[in-house]
Amino acid sequence: MSAGIAATHLLMKATAAHRAGNYAEALTSTCKALEQMFARREPSVIRALLREYPWPAGTTRLLHTEVGLRIELSQQDFCAEASRRYLDFASALPRSLPRRTLAEAVYVFLQSMAANCLESTLAPGWQHWILRVLHGLRAPLKSRLPAAAAHREAVILGLSILLHEPLTALCRLLLQHDFYFEYNYAKRCEHDAGAGSLPARRKFVWPDKDAYVALVRRHPGSRVLVTIHMGDFVGAFRCFAGQVESGRTVLSWQRESRSPAADAPGSALRLQVLRHGVDSPIEAVAGLRRGDHSLGVLFDLRDDFGTTTEVMFFGCRARLVKGPALLAIAGRAPIIPFVTWECAGVDVIAMEDLIDTRVLHGESMGAAVTRITQKLALLAERWIKRAPEQWKYLPSLPGYCHSSGSLHGLMTAPAQGAHP
Repeated sequence: MSAGIAATHLLMKATAAHRAGNYAEALTSTCKALEQMFARREPSVIRALLREYPWPAGTTRLLHTEVGLRIELSQQDFCAEASRRYLDFASALPRSLPRRTLAEAVYVFLQSMAANCLESTLAPGWQHWILRVLHGLRAPLKSRLPAAAAHREAVILGLSILLHEPLTALCRLLLQHDFYFEYNYAKRCEHDAGAGSLPARRKFVWPDKDAYVALVRRHPGSRVLVTIHMGDFVGAFRCFAGQVESGRTVLSWQRESRSPAADAPGSALRLQVLRHGVDSPIEAVAGLRRGDHSLGVLFDLRDDFGTTTEVMFFGCRARLVKGPALLAIAGRAPIIPFVTWECAGVDVIAMEDLIDTRVLHGESMGAAVTRITQKLALLAERWIKRAPEQWKYLPSLPGYCHSSGSLHGLMTAPAQGAHP
């Protein structure tokens, strides 16, 4: 069954459920129908459409993931109004979209092949080769899609202001990013529970491993490990989990329900996955305060995933989520920052100095959160400059910064929760 026919059937099912008063089923079916519609189009086409027809407020997040646009239900209080709002949006969408060209149809087909490769059980070497080939075939096609070309031009202009690189260099950088965006996801999928035997998984070069072991011996209580969406961060978190003592609980905070999650190595460890917008932060704070928990969290997200605080980022005022700093302060746990990236074909883990999260004398909680988040922002900036093509959100960087007039409005997010 084609995506178009599947979307039609799902909308009929959603309409029937709405009339019957089953609004949860109606909203779920509508979101599935929208995902089927999105699967037939290049993401920039949807992005351009959503500038004219904004994504319905509340209830959901629209995410630009490595395997396509995905819709996450961010609330569980389904009602008739929300169901009708999304049904109306989905029903009007086909009439609002421009006609699909042959170039776009071929591009989408190649994109679906890449998505299948990402979620396959192929050996890493084969995945790398196939993704390289598909990337090479899609790149010239993408330049022929007006919406994609316009978006790429806006991204390059914004990045040139922030990274101080010539336009030709940024064109090459974004082409590299397109490959790593998918390839790093394939790496992370290898660490999913049941994804394969442990010996088949990638090895990391971790020069600071002995220093980390010594550090956790000096600080045996709870701790918060933070990083950004760069490289195989799921595998890196797994490496850290493998060094903790028996009986410890490893908490993982994730933004997507369908994103790869590392299984905690060792039967003596307990892994608990917490979800943005679903699970309460109080649960994580309570665990940290018990002194036997390790929390893994990524801090390079904007206000689509929690309240933010203003920091300086790439020389501009920007807003980053304050959750990691707030959780560490409230949980009375130090922060251990690290980053992972691929260097000459090898995955490397590099660590930074421990961050003391105790509130200073006379300092408010809000000021402490901003101070610590600023430290993390400076680390992220340094990490990104080292390997910008491997940072998942590189094309979104202009959207983080809002102090420069030339950047204002340059990067319009496709929808709440989405990262172009």
